Amino acid sequence: MKTERRKNARLPITELAALIESDIKSRRLTSGDPYLGLSETARMLKTSNAGANSALQLLVKKGVLERKQRRGTFISEPGNEDAQLIRRVHFLLNEDFLKKEGVLADGQVIGIQSVLSRAEIQFNFLPQHDQREYVEKTVNEALGTEGLDAFVLYSTSLDAQRILVESGLPTVVVGSLYPSITELPWIDQDQQAVARISFEHLHLEKQCQQFLVLMRERAYPGDFLYLDSLQECFWKHKISQKNIYYRSLPSDASAIQAEVSRLLPQFQSTVGIIARSMPLGIAAKASLNHQQYQLHKNVFMMVTNVFGKEREELRDFAYIRPQPTPEEVGIYIGKVLKQFVLDGFSGNAAWQIPIKLIAAQQSAPAE
Repeated sequence: MKTERRKNARLPITELAALIESDIKSRRLTSGDPYLGLSETARMLKTSNAGANSALQLLVKKGVLERKQRRGTFISEPGNEDAQLIRRVHFLLNEDFLKKEGVLADGQVIGIQSVLSRAEIQFNFLPQHDQREYVEKTVNEALGTEGLDAFVLYSTSLDAQRILVESGLPTVVVGSLYPSITELPWIDQDQQAVARISFEHLHLEKQCQQFLVLMRERAYPGDFLYLDSLQECFWKHKISQKNIYYRSLPSDASAIQAEVSRLLPQFQSTVGIIARSMPLGIAAKASLNHQQYQLHKNVFMMVTNVFGKEREELRDFAYIRPQPTPEEVGIYIGKVLKQFVLDGFSGNAAWQIPIKLIAAQQSAPAE
């Protein structure tokens, strides 16, 4: 009996909420009609009180139900727009990632608030460990507070994406989705174009014959899309694997410089260094000061992911950045979050952001 009662205990909140909505329709309940109490809902769903409560809270945020203090739960009035108003937008991201790569520009916040003018912005910095526990806690708090919360995920884990899918809360992923995640709207740079443009610039324009590809220590889904496309470029132009070195490195400048310094003497022709992040590129450039290789002469560099404001450190090498301004990206995110609610808390919109190449501003050294 206990097993039967809890057979839905592991169902996502969204599925439990859908069962409640089906129950409301099958019983032909209308605005103002009382709905089941918490214990009765849990029995009907064959789940725990906690699971039933989360599903009821989600439906309150969707404007389907209304909870009245000391009176119980009732079917909401139609067109309850106030219940569906996004009151808070959480930015889930790694603080170190924000500081070192500038992934979230001020313009994005301005753009989001131009669409969701009444929404409060809240930054939630992910811990180095136990990210799942932190995200679960943050989402549960969002479900339990008054008003509707939305989430924007920046380079987060599979667990974070999965938890937000199950929560049913309005969410946009900045970056690519992990395999098995299909229910969330996302935006990311066109990674195939990033790979093609970076390769063509270094190989066809700068005549680089050997390559050093520097990746972050932790790979995200977009990184694999990029690497697959880059490998295809190498194969198409008959670049031998012995002329390509790949390294995944931490964002520690000393570690990056040491590894680049160790590898450079192994190259015998013009080298193209492709850095997947700004910290990787800046540290790799610093290592050239101790080598016979000279930037813009026999070494050319490309940074493939640059966000936020233009930086003086980037003048010395080519880099790729989004064509839209940060504010335009923010406006898009705000509209997607708003549409997510209007569509009944569902959506899987995708935007591959067009990119542009910014050439190095420093001229080649004199002979």
